[in-house]
Amino acid sequence: MFLEDISSSARFSKLATTYKNYTTFSGTEVCLCLSNEADLGEFILWLVDFVRKILVLKAANLAIELAIEQPSSAGSRNVCLPCDSDDAHISITTSSIERLVSGLKDYALSHGNTCEKCDACCMNRDRLKIGTGTAKNVGRRKSKGLLVEAVIVVAPTASDLSCWMVNCSSTQVLHFEDFVPSPISQSSFSVLMSMDWQSYGFKLKGGFMDDEGNAVLQWDNLTFARVDIAVHTYHGVAVQEWQRSEPDRYLVKKALKSALNHLKADHAGGFLSCHGRKIREYVPDLAQSIAGLILSSNDQEFRDECAVLLGLVSDQDISEEAVEACIGDKMARIIEMNDTKENVEENLPYLFECEKLDEDSKQLDEEDGEEDMAYDF
Repeated sequence: MFLEDISSSARFSKLATTYKNYTTFSGTEVCLCLSNEADLGEFILWLVDFVRKILVLKAANLAIELAIEQPSSAGSRNVCLPCDSDDAHISITTSSIERLVSGLKDYALSHGNTCEKCDACCMNRDRLKIGTGTAKNVGRRKSKGLLVEAVIVVAPTASDLSCWMVNCSSTQVLHFEDFVPSPISQSSFSVLMSMDWQSYGFKLKGGFMDDEGNAVLQWDNLTFARVDIAVHTYHGVAVQEWQRSEPDRYLVKKALKSALNHLKADHAGGFLSCHGRKIREYVPDLAQSIAGLILSSNDQEFRDECAVLLGLVSDQDISEEAVEACIGDKMARIIEMNDTKENVEENLPYLFECEKLDEDSKQLDEEDGEEDMAYDF
């Protein structure tokens, strides 16, 4: 695209087909001329943002670079948005969701809607925490072949305190339909607002749809430097325009939940629910109290037994810090294991790994239980 601030009629010119490295390139040159410099500035901001969103998808059959030259009496203004990336793992066989992950990483590491990147953050690209989820509809005829991909990128901490990512308390959700940036539907926005974010450590303060139809989520007491979310809905098979359907509310919710579960599973303890985090705050004091009770006992046999049950070597020289750390780690793991709804009904693990009762003891307990039930009036 070529954009110049001169007075002439707007026109579209189809570029000649170019053959290079056994690949055919074709496209369209667009020349748009505006007389009002203020309108031109707003258009440039919109255009840069739009192209950056397209680059997030990293579509396999699309290469795009944006160059803007704005000569004026006050001086020239140049904007260049190259199609490059720090991710060297993209190939022709890379799946669409892997491309979306790579593109969203680049988006998160760039400075807002500008064309620069934060060098400090780019050096820590691997520190970003990623969650992905997919959902597709193969059953219902209305939207058969519809696929939804969701990617969540979380920057745990900023690399530099002066970085723009510090205290970023809102997220603009990037929404795509059939490989094109598009406004989010009301049903998909309702899904975003109704998600159980607290179960994954996010406290949603509110949200709104801006004038361009973008969904913006606002966080309260966010413990991460930045959160970026992208949702892509597309048809896995070619369909006519009249056959296209709006994103299925159920599919969007399923893909987002899968991405959140992926985050939680891959980063133990990093995405505890708000309730789990409150419980974990008491672990240090409780571990210190239990360790103090054990080591303050004058019964050496009791102390040795506790050490063995905790997995420590029975020794009189075991420090209180070692016992406290061991108890704290075990309690933290228990909290993490039982921080999902799926584990609520399962038996909770024990802090102390006791030996299992033999079969005779189990049978005796069962018989005692039956007698209790028989005489319980």
